[in-house]
Amino acid sequence: MQLQAFIRHHSTRVVKRTPLFILSVWVVFVVELMSRGQWGETFGWTFHALPELFFNAALVLSFLLLFTALTGSVRLSFWLVATFFASMGLINGIKLNILGIPFLPWDLLLTSESKDMSQYIRGIINLTVITGMISFVGISLLLLYKMPSVQFLLNWKRRLLLGLFSVSLLSLIYSDGTVSLKKIANIQNLAWDQTENVKTNGFLLSTIMNLKLLSFKQPDEYNKNTIQTMLSSVPPTVPISGEIIPNIILVLSESFWDATQIKNVSFSRDPLPFYHELIQKYTSGTLLSPQYGGGTANVEFEVLTGNSMRFLPQGSVPYNQYMSKSMDSLASILTRQGYTSVAINPFHSWFYNSKKVYENLGFSKFISQEFFKPEYEGPYLADREVANMIIDSSRKSPGPDFIFANTMQNHYHYYPNKFKENTIEVTGINPESKGLLETYAQGLVGVDDMLKRLVTHYENIDEPTMIVFFGDHLPSLGDNYKVYKDAGYLKENDPDFLNKMYRVPVLIWNNYLPGHKENIHLSPSFLGPYMLKLAQKPGNSYMDYLYQLSLRSPIIPPKEHMEKMGIDKDDLKVYESLQYDVMFGEQYAFEQLKDQIKNPDYIIGLGQMIIDTASEQTTDNETELHINGSNLPYNSIVLINGESVKAEWIDTSHIKAKVTTNSMSQSVWNISVIVKDSKETVIAKSNQISYSR
Repeated sequence: MQLQAFIRHHSTRVVKRTPLFILSVWVVFVVELMSRGQWGETFGWTFHALPELFFNAALVLSFLLLFTALTGSVRLSFWLVATFFASMGLINGIKLNILGIPFLPWDLLLTSESKDMSQYIRGIINLTVITGMISFVGISLLLLYKMPSVQFLLNWKRRLLLGLFSVSLLSLIYSDGTVSLKKIANIQNLAWDQTENVKTNGFLLSTIMNLKLLSFKQPDEYNKNTIQTMLSSVPPTVPISGEIIPNIILVLSESFWDATQIKNVSFSRDPLPFYHELIQKYTSGTLLSPQYGGGTANVEFEVLTGNSMRFLPQGSVPYNQYMSKSMDSLASILTRQGYTSVAINPFHSWFYNSKKVYENLGFSKFISQEFFKPEYEGPYLADREVANMIIDSSRKSPGPDFIFANTMQNHYHYYPNKFKENTIEVTGINPESKGLLETYAQGLVGVDDMLKRLVTHYENIDEPTMIVFFGDHLPSLGDNYKVYKDAGYLKENDPDFLNKMYRVPVLIWNNYLPGHKENIHLSPSFLGPYMLKLAQKPGNSYMDYLYQLSLRSPIIPPKEHMEKMGIDKDDLKVYESLQYDVMFGEQYAFEQLKDQIKNPDYIIGLGQMIIDTASEQTTDNETELHINGSNLPYNSIVLINGESVKAEWIDTSHIKAKVTTNSMSQSVWNISVIVKDSKETVIAKSNQISYSR
């Protein structure tokens, strides 16, 4: 009888707690609905992925119990946990639709970029979201009403035990040890394809599993001797520097892709006539980008460092996650050979951690949006202004220049009327896609104009120059590849999806080499070694290794495509080990160069801002302060005794300032010039001079 009473008592307690798990399953369903965007697909996953559903629900339950232990209220904890997870699911769905990549843990590291992600919220309200929200609130209220009231407020011991249980449950879900519940259930993290990972394992479980990818396992037998042995047999690609020392200009053109490849639509005129003319005479081809629709910094990372995104978690952003120390790059390699290395980016200096990244890569200076004149095409700075900045930078430098420049004019979105006018008409496609494609084509006109400005300038000056002009990724033209599908360029389950959606153009122009044209098809991480070879400039041992590898395997595709493309993964183990060394290890590959990577004179701006003189002029009862100096940018802020005054920029050597009443009453003016970013952080500052009245 005592046994029966015991079983009856504890069975009743279990039944009373069952609604907590039901609530957890319901939260998982809502998260998946927001993530997948379709009721049918969500129901299909729920009933066919039972082990994955269980783990996702257990994850929600652990957080629900943890918050209940903290707050003492199941209902409050439910609304906090459910609302947060559902919101994350919705964000994931939006990102998947636009970029084809899910929302990943390392996205949370992009805190500086979060404000600029607001552009992706367009179209957030649709039928699935509305019906999902209504169902979420209604069914949640019903489940909570039916659930017995559970109170933990009066007994701190119960709350402590509940908290310990929730943490233990989280540990079991997270763990991949000898006894792993996920292994028993045959659940694995599909890290090489994060889109499939989320679809298979569910958003919440895949997110927890991805947390492990924020750190990297050290390769077997990783030590100084192993790394140096790997590099010891690699011959230098360029043993002795060539006699000619050319300017080397790399231009990463935002979303640059040859849209005329779409054969089923017609353009009223060629948006890229100059580019098409050049590729007939100069080396050109494609790069197999690791990105689609976004993630420019990852392509830049590959080109500048030689490292490959193929050995990093899909969706990660090295600039934000892994660039905490100096890393030898094209910038530092060429700086050691007498070059002035300049990074130019017409966007915020804080974006993608750029200020620190370019310093760690060994650039001499970084010119960001804050130092540009406000010449816009659409919502972004015009490509022609980037061309002008490149030309001005190289003109002011006394020796050879290495310039790496990004553009922004043709950045996502591509809504109609983004630009002042469209001069290209597209026919052969439905009206909605027509508007998107016409806007993108108009952006390409700016790309072609920039290329022409650069080539025209450098072919008319007596300086040997090489220009490497390439795209970072294809443009995101509508959700779920809408324009590409509507135009017939991309088919459902297209077997050539990788080549169609990830190959971007590259062109190498020069004004000093004898006529020679190659057709190249490379991974972006091999572009730097190729360029150094062509320019006859020595690299480092890592770049030499990459050049030799590129001769055997010029393309490093995603892991799931390697076998099909005839690439043996074992052949890439040395590459992966060397990359681990330079990114996460002791940098044995750079051992003799560690102190020669960062530039001690690194600055942000056009150059060191200097005030030489100041003079006072009074006209019409108004006092103007004239400041003369050098490298004074358009967005300069004049400070007099620490107080900002209204200023008018004349040119980089002259600024006029209206002097306020407060300043006029003082006999000595301490004058300086600063530049602030959009977060009101001072990013550049001049010297201070004292002006006695």
